[in-house]
Amino acid sequence: MRSLVHLILKEWLVLLHDWHALLLLFAMPVLFILVMSLALRDQFAAHKGVAITYHLRNDDTHQAALEVEQKIREDEHFRFEASAASEVELLERVGRDAVHFLVVIPSGFGAALLDDAPVAVRVTSGPAVEPAVELLFEAAVRGAVTDVFTAARIARIERSLPEGANDAGSLSIEREDVDALVERRAADASAPERPSAVQQNVPAWLLFAMFFIAIPLSTTWVQERQQGTFARLRAMGVTRSRMLLGKLVPYFAINLLQVGSMLCVGVYLVPLCGGDALTLGQSPAALVVMALAVSFASVSYALLIANVVTTSEQATIFTGVSNLLLAVLGGIMVPRFVMPQAMQAIGSWSPMAWGLEGFLDIFLRRGGVDEVGGEAVWLGAFGIACLLGAALFMGRRRAK
Repeated sequence: MRSLVHLILKEWLVLLHDWHALLLLFAMPVLFILVMSLALRDQFAAHKGVAITYHLRNDDTHQAALEVEQKIREDEHFRFEASAASEVELLERVGRDAVHFLVVIPSGFGAALLDDAPVAVRVTSGPAVEPAVELLFEAAVRGAVTDVFTAARIARIERSLPEGANDAGSLSIEREDVDALVERRAADASAPERPSAVQQNVPAWLLFAMFFIAIPLSTTWVQERQQGTFARLRAMGVTRSRMLLGKLVPYFAINLLQVGSMLCVGVYLVPLCGGDALTLGQSPAALVVMALAVSFASVSYALLIANVVTTSEQATIFTGVSNLLLAVLGGIMVPRFVMPQAMQAIGSWSPMAWGLEGFLDIFLRRGGVDEVGGEAVWLGAFGIACLLGAALFMGRRRAK
């Protein structure tokens, strides 16, 4: 046990001596988080500056239904997207935010317009539509329906009056009569939610920095191996597991410090610079679970690289290239929800994708420990596999 404590203390001294690397590990994600959160804030806002689009399906041939359709399509504030697809297919498009709204005028709408049990026009909104936009579009549809309803009511009254009479005062329309004519619906709740810029970029660049720790760890490992440090430790009876653990513990602590500091950047520093503040969700326990899982996975991955490469140059190049590849596939550089389905499927195997989805489960979807359990298990399994690989390569090198 004393040998392990001394190994950990030795590693801390090495880390403190190389303060440039420590500064890079903390300064790099701060700069990325600030720049990307502020630069892409409007791009991540749902439908910011984008034309509001809708599908309209009219299943009724009654004159009143045709007039409602015409009035809705005459509104130049919204863009009509023509489609001959079925209602199920149109709902699927709205559910994945390919179009913002679906308006359905059902069969029987016109015939039942003035009845006590009218058939309502259905307005379905996409999961990422802003509430203000949803209310605005619904008001436009309701206005079109109200105009047709009012005209039909006036026509009925006029037909019931004696010839030559003119009694406009007999027209009475209650709000409840109009409200029953339009039904608001939400798209399938299983459709993916869209994170804000700060919700995407804080965990994304935090993960990138945590896996970036492989560079100082692997280069230090290579240097100590070349200097004969490991040979002397083995001669003193220090086992492979203790040598790996002596590296794992201090770098694991560094990663946890990164998590705490980067979350503080998102919560306090980003809003001071004009961005949105990061909300940490409703489960501190889930946040701790993800922080531990990602830290373990990233340090274990660094130990694997350290035992695969033979020179510091190889360590730097291999770590840089592999981290960039994992980041691109995992949704760090480009959010996965804008990728094609094939790329999303490939990227789902990146450990950075597991970490990012876990943090988004907490920040965006207000999930708890149960919701992040799957991602944490995958990260833990990845970390264990990397540690076993590191021990295997370390044993082969020792046998040579």
